[in-house]
Amino acid sequence: MLETVAKPSVFPLNSTSGFTLPEFVLPPTLPADIDALTALLHALIKSHDDVKLAALSHINFLHEQIVLARRRMFGPSSESAGQERLFDEAEVLAATSTEAQDIAPLPAQACAPQKKARGKRSLLPPELERIEIIHDVPESERICDCGTPMVVINRVVSEQLDIVPMQVRVLQHIRLVYGCEASEHAPVTAKLPAQPLPKSNASPGLLAMLLTTKYVDGLPLARFEKVLARHDVLVPRHNQRLGYRFLIA
Repeated sequence: MLETVAKPSVFPLNSTSGFTLPEFVLPPTLPADIDALTALLHALIKSHDDVKLAALSHINFLHEQIVLARRRMFGPSSESAGQERLFDEAEVLAATSTEAQDIAPLPAQACAPQKKARGKRSLLPPELERIEIIHDVPESERICDCGTPMVVINRVVSEQLDIVPMQVRVLQHIRLVYGCEASEHAPVTAKLPAQPLPKSNASPGLLAMLLTTKYVDGLPLARFEKVLARHDVLVPRHNQRLGYRFLIA
């Protein structure tokens, strides 16, 4: 009879998805009878078909794994890749349900649709600074029809959220020098406060904004360079990179 021996696959697969190709071994002595040879040939063909089906199934499995890996790596979003089959319960239920189960009974009296409540705008944070902008009535319209001047009896207040654009300024550190006019003793100079980068012209506020822009907002240094350029300030990205490297170190 025909014997098969498992032959390792040439593909470097792990144990969970491995596939072995059987090797057909003919008996050392072939039968001389024609019927026996025919039976041996049919057995060989059947074994070949079984191996072909198993190989095709494994190839389809590998193809699906490659497609899934490509979606995870090059897809529009790693969170949505491969999830189109995770929520197919509705399709499975529709395929197994009967026609009677697909018909839902209608209620006796349909409820009237409720009017959706109109959303209320949330109040602005009270800790923010308030700047009052007074809008007054023209003086010509503050005279009553009876001729009496009108007075303020109420104030209608509405608030808008405003943002002050970034202001770029230069801090001049002026250290006073004291000397004695009556003698030739050495003068005394005021000390400069400690700076994060003593030999740099970047203030602590600029360095703090640089770190926030880089690591909190995720803004590249090239874009932050363009933001400063709109204010006529040239800070090359090389200097920015050196600044936050020294701060991190």
